[in-house]
Amino acid sequence: MGIAGDSAIAADVRHRRRVVVDVILLLMRNGRILLRERANTGYGDGAYEPPTGQLADRETIVETAIRVALAEAGIVISAENVSLAHVMHDVSGSGRIAFFLSVSGWAGEYSSPDVRWFPVGNLPTNMLDRSRVALRNYAEGMRFSTYPAFGPAGTGGTALPGASSWAAAPWQDAFSA
Repeated sequence: MGIAGDSAIAADVRHRRRVVVDVILLLMRNGRILLRERANTGYGDGAYEPPTGQLADRETIVETAIRVALAEAGIVISAENVSLAHVMHDVSGSGRIAFFLSVSGWAGEYSSPDVRWFPVGNLPTNMLDRSRVALRNYAEGMRFSTYPAFGPAGTGGTALPGASSWAAAPWQDAFSA
């Protein structure tokens, strides 16, 4: 056993789960966040979310961020301006891992008509829920979360308060530039 090419080993290996890896950009300026309206995706069309793309084969997360910034927002970013903000494990559906990356600077201005700036304390009502939850969690200092969220053991409920309880001053302070 253990010899390269031994079919007994290959037969014992279980199918490994593969998940989609999303890279989501947090582009903020003067208390506002850049969001884009989804269209022609088959999921959540008409809802807003930050510029988002999927990790491609043999591409790093930062390379994906650079590609997404240009393709989805029409701006150019550099690797040194990208930092990890939040990671979300989305266990709904078939499962996804989303890396929310904050971007500290960029060149150019957004050029797509489906991209708009929104005040961080007044996000659109038609926003993808997982993005809204991740942004709230990031503003509250969480580096990792699961969606849908579950409360701490023994609390008997979810950890998701209504939007009105988190859209106030701490949210504004978390994103002030």
